[in-house]
Amino acid sequence: MNGRGSFSSILDKLHTTLQETLKGLMLLALKYAVAGQMGALKCIVQGKDEFRMNEDTEPKIRKGPNVRRKSTESSEKKPDFTLVIHGGAGENVSLNQTMVEVLEFALESALILGAQVLRNGGSSLDAVERSVVALEDCFLFNAGKGAVYNKDGQHELEASIVDGHDRNSGSVACLRTVKNPVKAARQVMEKSVHSFLVGDGAEEFLRGLPEKDKPVGAEYFGTDVRHRELDGKLKLNSIQSTKNDHPQTVGAVAVDRWGKLAAATSTGGLVGKWKGRVGDTAVVGAGVYADEKVAVTCSGDGDVFYRETVAQRVASLYNHKGYTLQQACREVISENLEGCQAGIIAVDHQGQAVIETNAGVLLVASMVNNTIRAEVFRPASTFSNTIWETDELVAFLQPNPWTPGATLLARKSFNGPCSIFQYNADDFISMLLGARKVSNLLCERLGVHRCALVVYPQEDRPVQIKVLPLHCLEPSWTPHLATEEEFNPYDPGYCSSKSGPRCEDAYLDSIQAKIRAKLPAPNAPSCYDFLGDPLHNNLFSRIVRGEEKQWRVWEDNTHVAFLTPFPNTPGFTVLVPRKPLSSDIFRLEEADYTALILAAREVAQLLQEGMGARGMALIFEGFEIDYAHAKLIPLVVPLPCLEMTTVPSQFSQTYPGFVTSVSGPPASPEELKNVHTQITQIKPSRSWQDPPTHAIRAITNQWYRNLFQIQNTLYHSTVDYFHNICHYSYASTPITTDTISSPMGLGSDSEPVRVKMLGQDVYMADSMQFVLEYFLRFQEDPHGVYYVLPSFRGEDPDVTHVNQFYHIECEIVGDMEAAISVAESYLAHITLQILKKHSQIILRTAGTLSHAQDLLKKLESGKHLPKVTLEEAVPMMPSSDCLDWVQEGQPHFGRKLTRKGERVLIEKYGGAVWLREMDHLSVPFYQAYVEGSGRSKAKAADLLLGVGETLGLGERHSDPETVQEALKRHAVPEESYKWYIDMRQVIPLRTSGWGMGTERYLCWLLQHNDIRDMQIIPRMKAKKYMP
Repeated sequence: MNGRGSFSSILDKLHTTLQETLKGLMLLALKYAVAGQMGALKCIVQGKDEFRMNEDTEPKIRKGPNVRRKSTESSEKKPDFTLVIHGGAGENVSLNQTMVEVLEFALESALILGAQVLRNGGSSLDAVERSVVALEDCFLFNAGKGAVYNKDGQHELEASIVDGHDRNSGSVACLRTVKNPVKAARQVMEKSVHSFLVGDGAEEFLRGLPEKDKPVGAEYFGTDVRHRELDGKLKLNSIQSTKNDHPQTVGAVAVDRWGKLAAATSTGGLVGKWKGRVGDTAVVGAGVYADEKVAVTCSGDGDVFYRETVAQRVASLYNHKGYTLQQACREVISENLEGCQAGIIAVDHQGQAVIETNAGVLLVASMVNNTIRAEVFRPASTFSNTIWETDELVAFLQPNPWTPGATLLARKSFNGPCSIFQYNADDFISMLLGARKVSNLLCERLGVHRCALVVYPQEDRPVQIKVLPLHCLEPSWTPHLATEEEFNPYDPGYCSSKSGPRCEDAYLDSIQAKIRAKLPAPNAPSCYDFLGDPLHNNLFSRIVRGEEKQWRVWEDNTHVAFLTPFPNTPGFTVLVPRKPLSSDIFRLEEADYTALILAAREVAQLLQEGMGARGMALIFEGFEIDYAHAKLIPLVVPLPCLEMTTVPSQFSQTYPGFVTSVSGPPASPEELKNVHTQITQIKPSRSWQDPPTHAIRAITNQWYRNLFQIQNTLYHSTVDYFHNICHYSYASTPITTDTISSPMGLGSDSEPVRVKMLGQDVYMADSMQFVLEYFLRFQEDPHGVYYVLPSFRGEDPDVTHVNQFYHIECEIVGDMEAAISVAESYLAHITLQILKKHSQIILRTAGTLSHAQDLLKKLESGKHLPKVTLEEAVPMMPSSDCLDWVQEGQPHFGRKLTRKGERVLIEKYGGAVWLREMDHLSVPFYQAYVEGSGRSKAKAADLLLGVGETLGLGERHSDPETVQEALKRHAVPEESYKWYIDMRQVIPLRTSGWGMGTERYLCWLLQHNDIRDMQIIPRMKAKKYMP
């Protein structure tokens, strides 16, 4: 056809449309062919309504990297099950968009088959088997039909299934004629006396069953794509010479409505593997695991998974170490799978699901809380200048900001839709609630009163939301308008909130009709209900009530959308609530905010269809009218003859009366670092200075919220160290005593707290070291005891003292050197565990991790911290105020270092240092004497760290006579300590011990200089704190 002129352009457009239609039909045919192969055609056709897959005509699930979410799309009862499946993890998987769509469709199909089982009351075991069977039946996955070839050009398949409730499992490997290995694994579990059968023996067992599947020939598994993969592998002449660039293994984990867990997995193994190779998939504990609390399946480098028993390791951390499921998966990937590709999916008995990977791609799908996701997930691992993040979202400073502090909010994934309006409702709400939190953070840290939001879709990347601080505004609202107008008939490559010239009414009428034509009832009469004071005279209030000329395009019971007569592009629409609310949208109540954004989502879909736009932009700003409103901007496709011009960068130091999606010039690294520090650095509020308000202020203060997390990890890692590593016993000690460890006398390092309780005068425990010595003697073969409890001191609180603090104390059988080794090992353990879980908190508080990393380096491989005696330390002191006499004006009683002297040693040794062999009269009486010192030196050591002495340690007198002598020398009455003396006569032991105040340790960890900021609930002299 040789058309010319306008006819030629029409033919070109027709030709393009025909090609796109044919491609769409071919893709649709391919998807339904895949569903047919998987046995999912019927459930795909019927399942959209049942599972509420999404609003599109075609079942296409939008992306999202995590699965823990509550659905808001349905008011029906939420399902009480969770199902997660994967189609393998790989590295350099090259997939075009069409292939991605087909893979996601196949994953979704397999997911729905398993979900149907669970929804109909079936067991988790049946569900994981059904989903894995579907994946095995699909040629796209490396299992069953799509299995890869070994080096001899043969298929050897393996699978496992695990019933967590009954602690039962079945595994098969090296199968050649079995269509569905996961079915075979279940038959081994239920119909044999064994748990694992391999090769000919397994196939012979299966053939002998009364009910059996028909064997298949080698040709069933043959596919061109797998042949090409084998040819490429063999040309390299080594199975180890290339990385796994194809997804490995398929699997599923589920928890059913009875809380029972199951896991299943299947694979064809590695391309070009040796004949007879068995991977982690067939080994319970390596690639798959389930018990009463957790189910796990893995994908990636199977030989590493085998050696590291990855699945069982995840379960062990979750079951026995107090880790969350996500923490367990992350730690195993980071510590045990570094350098190899790995993907892990897991679900616990409460229905919490986790997907973690370090691979280039993970094929995954999930159904959690009635929300379905299926995606070819490509995780984005690193972001620069991150200021806020969750498991799914990350906010980071824009490197080329339009205004100082401009922030981008995105998902932690390289894939996903380019438009926020393509997300399902759950993900849409999640992302915009995240923007709300980021806005609040920017306002708090940058000292601005408001932030704006701009979302402009770009076809070459997933959604990014811009949150823009609006600088130099007054606290009270006043109108701010741009000084210039603009109008673009087509998408100019950016969006802006500037107004345009007043449009003719006829033009607005035509745009209104065009949009309303897509409504179910275009001519329905408008509703003018206003949910506020009828006298409210705001312009938008009058529009809602129908008192102003308007071009309304959409409405529901709570919101109204209308065209602005001053658009900067055709179809520019304003959405307002019927209830008058503040124009500061980010500070609306969450229910009002959520309702507004959901209405915006619905209006955006209408506008895009009505205007034939390529997408929609969204802006929150609020400085023309003081009434909550969202701006929705259709991005009208330009004519083919028009080319989109490059948009020049813009920068505004202060708010200019409009916002835009346009980026600014690149900011310098120093500028970004300064803004990042200003936003992220966590400082104490010091709210303890005002006791009546502290309790409420602390709840929302980030310093205290972070402190709570670290304290939690400190406690659990302490118990883990003593219980699981040292195998020490826990001592349940009282908090009152007659025998204080630091009695008034020579060497006392604290003031006792005396109270009247139950008719008796007693002391609150300043330490329970004596009780630890006592409990140590209750053991047949004593090693050590410990406790974690509050201790009490009577001094006036200051930067290094509080009246109640948390004390970690330990007593062991052995000398002082043994106790130092335990203390150093403990310090390394807790520091490492806290670094693993809270490095970002430490970094944002201390500004560095180097002090903690340096400590760990000094203690690695059994190394020790430097030690210096008091006699060696004295000549190092630069001034007299670094030393003090034990008794003022009485040098014969001895000397001790002041806090300044301790800091001198810390600086000289570049960090932690032991000060040991102090003058005996400067320490409590119970410390043993250094041999050969004439009883003038103590077998005691203080670990100087941070603010000074953080851990006090010593060896105890071993015989009763020495204790009595020491009591006399220190001028301490013997009466209350008679039992302590007698204990040594009943069971003599040589023991040493130490105690650490957690608050001082945390001061060092967070590089802070005031211990009073380390207590969430303070207890200080003469002040009352709640609760």
